[in-house]
Amino acid sequence: MYLVTGGNGLVGRAIVRLLLERGERVRVFDLKPSLEPGAESLVGDLRNMDDITKAVAGVATVFHCAAVVDVSLGKPRHLYDVNVSATQNLLLASRQAGVKKFIYTSSIDVVFDGSPIKAGDETLPYASKFLDFYGETKALAEQAVLRANSSEMLTCAVRPAGVFGPGDVHRFPNIIPNALKGKYTQIGDGTALFSHVYVDNVAYMHVLAADKLAVGHPSAGSAYFATDYTPTNFFAFFHPYLAALNLEVKTSVIPERTAMTITKLSEVLWRVFPTKRTSSPLLTRYVVLSTCRDFWFTSRKAQAELGYTPLVSQQNTFQRTLDWVREVWLPAQ
Repeated sequence: MYLVTGGNGLVGRAIVRLLLERGERVRVFDLKPSLEPGAESLVGDLRNMDDITKAVAGVATVFHCAAVVDVSLGKPRHLYDVNVSATQNLLLASRQAGVKKFIYTSSIDVVFDGSPIKAGDETLPYASKFLDFYGETKALAEQAVLRANSSEMLTCAVRPAGVFGPGDVHRFPNIIPNALKGKYTQIGDGTALFSHVYVDNVAYMHVLAADKLAVGHPSAGSAYFATDYTPTNFFAFFHPYLAALNLEVKTSVIPERTAMTITKLSEVLWRVFPTKRTSSPLLTRYVVLSTCRDFWFTSRKAQAELGYTPLVSQQNTFQRTLDWVREVWLPAQ
């Protein structure tokens, strides 16, 4: 039995589909019933130890994908509760239940402090100072997972780059609405490179990690960056999609220095006037630095140790995503 926490999310659901296609028994643990026919569905909350205990009962392998993605300012308590405390509790419950393998969905943010990263690999240290609390909580959780590695329960972590594909709730849903109005905003001069990765390729690396995990194998207690094809500028990545959708946009460019000035002012106002807060500023240090500075990685370690090569070709990643935007996401709006 495989358990996938957050099995309704973008990466979790792709892992569930891949496992079901192989004929595996899969249990989905999420806040809502599973979206995939054929999977056992368990509704619960990671912050509830009783729910976690039920989830891991009879399970051999855990894919822990559930997390709160929140890059707002400050240190929201729910981020720590879900991303760190719940992960620690899940590790404890898994060990007690006799789980043999535990694969954690981490993030490239665990090594990012705003400094440029070119062809980043697993020799990079954890960031000494994080740009937001989300990155810090993912690093704390990943370290807990890797420390838990033992001959009784083998663990590893997968660090996806910017994940895209059908079901995306973070990238295209933020880009397309403005493009429909003929507007497109770019931060920086367009020379910085960023790693995107297709969701099914991320899921494939997770499953490979589970298959390879064994006592004495280099994957035990290790982390792997998940990428697929050549990095591009973050904003240029969306241009072919906008062209294929026949969206003519006027691009506005905000220089990095100007964006950072706006960011600093916004953060000061956010902190000085807490009663006026409705949400975090649209521009944060993370948003500016992650798109204006090189922030890309290589998956050479996963290729060498897991036998990873992208499952879906670059042409098909584009076509499948475009079809989803055109046929599913846009009509729903």
